[in-house]
Amino acid sequence: MSFLICTMFSIVLSLQSLSGTPSSWNSGIFAVDIDSGNILISANADISFRPASTVKAVTTLTALNTLGSAHVYQTTIRVDTLSNSVFLVGSGAPLLSIEDITRAAMETAAILPFRENWNLFLDPSALTGESHLPGWDAADWNRTYCPPVEPLCIGDNVLEIVVASVNGSVRLLTYPQLPNIGIFSNNLISGRLTDLTATGGNWETGEPEITVSGTIQNNTREILYKPFAGAPGELAQVLQDELNHWGVNASYSGTREADSSLLTTAVMYSDPLWIILGSMNKWSRNVVAEQILRTVANKATGEPGSTRAGCDISGALLDSLVPESQGWQLADGSGLSRLNLLTPRQLVAVFAAGAGSLEFGPEFLASFPVNGVDGTLSRRMTNLPAGAFRGKTGSLNDTCTIAGILSTQSGRKVALAIFLEFPRGQIWLARAWQDQYIESLYYCL
Repeated sequence: MSFLICTMFSIVLSLQSLSGTPSSWNSGIFAVDIDSGNILISANADISFRPASTVKAVTTLTALNTLGSAHVYQTTIRVDTLSNSVFLVGSGAPLLSIEDITRAAMETAAILPFRENWNLFLDPSALTGESHLPGWDAADWNRTYCPPVEPLCIGDNVLEIVVASVNGSVRLLTYPQLPNIGIFSNNLISGRLTDLTATGGNWETGEPEITVSGTIQNNTREILYKPFAGAPGELAQVLQDELNHWGVNASYSGTREADSSLLTTAVMYSDPLWIILGSMNKWSRNVVAEQILRTVANKATGEPGSTRAGCDISGALLDSLVPESQGWQLADGSGLSRLNLLTPRQLVAVFAAGAGSLEFGPEFLASFPVNGVDGTLSRRMTNLPAGAFRGKTGSLNDTCTIAGILSTQSGRKVALAIFLEFPRGQIWLARAWQDQYIESLYYCL
C-alpha cells in the first residue's frame, strides 16, 4: 500500500506542485526538512492565503518570545483604606473562573473591617479594544467559537445552558451562575422532538442576556453553549455579592484605575502560559488567542494592550523569519478574521522556529493537537502512527489550512503548510485531501 502511495505522489514531489485538487480550488504548499533546511516541496509558497486558525501558531510563537513559557497571569484585588475602595484589577487572564473570584473575596474580606462600607471598582486598564474585531462576520457573533474579547473574562465568555424536560415540565439552568444575566424563554415547550434555538448578546448594550426557544423532547436533556456580553461587570457583581456575604458592605461603583502601590489582598494565579497555549491550540479557543495577543502588546509596550499593537509585534516576528515576504497582513490573533493573510513559507518558518527553539521548543510543540489523539486532530490522519503529525488546523467556510511538524517513516522531521481555498460547502473534501496528502508524505519522504 505504501509503495503505491509513494509511486502516486512521487510525481507530485518531483514537479513541486499540488496535483489532484479541483480546478476551482486555490492551493499552496511549502515543506522543509528541519534538520537540513532543504526545501522539499514548494508550490505557491509566497502567495498569500487566508490562514484561518493557523494564525494561532504565530500568536503562540510571539507569546513565547515575549512572555516566556512560564508566564503566569495575576488578577488581583487591591484595597485603598483611605478612601474605602476595593479594586478588581484585570491582567488580561483568559479562563478566569467565578470560583477564583469567590476565593479571592473571602481572602480580602478576612482582613477588612467588619460591616464597614466600601466602594468597589473595576480596573480593566491592562487591555483595550473592541469586543469583536475587524473581519469577524457579525453572523458568527452568536456562535460558540466567537465570544467577545474583554479585559476581564469569565472562562472563555461562553455560557453553558442546560434545557431539560421532566414529565412535561421544562427546566432551564445555566453555568456559571451570573448575577445579572437575563435568561429568557420564548415559547420553550416540551414536545415530541428536540429543536432548540439560543441567541446571545446584547452586543450593542453590553448587557448579558440569552433567549432560548423551541421544543425539548420529553424526559430528555440538551446542553447548549452560547457567548455572552458583559463579563467584566458580571465579575464585579460576583465580587460585590461575595464580599457582602463575608460581612463587607461593598457597592459596585464603576471603573477606575488602581494605584500599583495599594495593598494587595488577594491574587488569582492562572496556569503557566504553556498550559494555556495548549488549551488554546488543541481546541482552537479564539478568545484565549485574542487575550494572549493583547497581553503581549501590554508587556512589550507598557501601554494598554490592543490587538493592533499585538499584530504589529507578530508582524515584526514574521518579517524577521521571512524578510522577503510580501502581501500578507494580520488583523487578529485567533485567525477568525477574514482579513488575515499569510504565505505557506511564513507559516512553515513559524513552526520551524518554534520547534527548534532551545528555550521553549518542547512547550511550543506540546501546545498543538496530535493526529489521532486529541484536539482538532483527534479524528484526522488516524492511519498514521499517533504522534506522527503535530500541528494546527484552520477552517472558514471557504478555507482549509493545516500546518505543523511531520515525523516521517524514515525519521525525517518536516515542517509543512498546506493552504486550500475553495467554493463554500467543500470543507470536508478539502480536509480529506489534506489528510491523504500528509499520509503520503509520511511514507514518501
